[in-house]
Amino acid sequence: MTEARILIVDDDVALLDALPRALRLRLDGVEIDTVDNAGDALKQIILTDYDAIVSDIKMPGMDGLGVLSEIRKLRPKTPTLLITGHGEHDLAVQALRGGAYDFVQKPIDRDYFVASLERAIEMRKLERQVEDQRHALERHARVLAHVDNGVVLVDDGSVVRYWNPAAEAITGLPAHEVIDKAVGAILSGWNTVTELVPVSEVPGPEGAAAKTLPLELDGKELWLSISGVRFGDGVVYAFRDVTEERALDELKGEFVATISHELRTPLAAIYGSAQTLQRRDLKLDEGTRERLLEVIAAESERLTRIAGDILLANSLDSGRLRLESGHVELAALAKDVVDEMREAFAEREDIMITLEPVNGGGTEVSADPDKLRQVLINLIDNAVKYSPEGGRVQVEVEPRDSGIRVVVRDEGIGIPGSEQQRIFGKFYRIDPQLSRGVGGTGLGLYICRELVRRMQGRISVESREGTGSTFCIDLPVAPVSASQRQTAVSEPA
Repeated sequence: MTEARILIVDDDVALLDALPRALRLRLDGVEIDTVDNAGDALKQIILTDYDAIVSDIKMPGMDGLGVLSEIRKLRPKTPTLLITGHGEHDLAVQALRGGAYDFVQKPIDRDYFVASLERAIEMRKLERQVEDQRHALERHARVLAHVDNGVVLVDDGSVVRYWNPAAEAITGLPAHEVIDKAVGAILSGWNTVTELVPVSEVPGPEGAAAKTLPLELDGKELWLSISGVRFGDGVVYAFRDVTEERALDELKGEFVATISHELRTPLAAIYGSAQTLQRRDLKLDEGTRERLLEVIAAESERLTRIAGDILLANSLDSGRLRLESGHVELAALAKDVVDEMREAFAEREDIMITLEPVNGGGTEVSADPDKLRQVLINLIDNAVKYSPEGGRVQVEVEPRDSGIRVVVRDEGIGIPGSEQQRIFGKFYRIDPQLSRGVGGTGLGLYICRELVRRMQGRISVESREGTGSTFCIDLPVAPVSASQRQTAVSEPA
């Protein structure tokens, strides 16, 4: 037996001398304290957490039952053996009802006494181990409550035993709805997914790398990077939500494919035109040479726009872009852009770009004129591109109580309702497979949104699939300067 500490309480001095000597002969490494009265015993019990206590029932002053009652208050987990006289069965019953671990009758059967004491000491040590493990788990739980990764403990019966706050945040399932429930009943598809989760026998860097797997939750697909570590009674799983990362990776993949296509077309046209111009075996008239040079110029300009969009999107993401602030007459700017876009799409005879007359007051806003021009160009360009069957693209400038609104309305293919929250995202395109022949980098509307936001404005869309789309930009009215107020006051009525 490992080291143990025992307290013996008895007013019989001879017994206090003989009993410890007998126990030391039978129990290796045992440490024994002795006292001859209840008062001193309680002082010792307050100071020392004994592995077991042995007390005589009949003592002057406070008797053994009184000592037992106080022990239950001071050290409720310490096993207590009471020594009773021969035939004192009623006292023995009272002792057991009062919480005594065992009772030993006089004359003491030393074999029985030692065996009972050994069991009591072993029980107390096991209780201490359990208590230490519980405290360790509580400490670990406090630590795990503050980690970003979800941590779940699933026992060998597939029942959830621990569910940290991060697991709650990622899944939306509170701990009280999950703990002590079968994990398969809580997480649909878990039984299939868990077969694919890498589980290590020991924690640490040598363990299996996490695997990214889908899990359905409330009808939504959640992608988790998850791994597990086996322990004695189950598996601890750690996971993090990579749904957004995966979506971004997919968008990046689509973006690379789109950019490859967008670059390949102008590069092929430039290369083909340049190769034709270089051929010495062909005699080209001046008109043909001029058209080939125009192709090179136009496609080079297209490449410049693509590179410009990519660089601008990167500047917006990094926060490096600085906008100029000035007063912009929005009606005049809209007229210039509409005239420019009419010329740009002159070959599209099936498209009509119109500017509605302004009704109401002034249309001056506080904005960056170049960036606002770019936003209008992007929206009109999109309206034309997504009107493959032709139609009307209508631009309106509307003074409103809260600011100035610009509307770009088309009669094109429209946007499905399920996609309207996504169209302003980076790399997003309504027609990613180019099934309608509509190209683009997927950055135009993202750039529009970010530029308008930086001009303290808001961009929104209303659309029905097959009937066209309406994009609205709301911008604040330019503040009136002190000189303008003074001029207004001084002008005669």
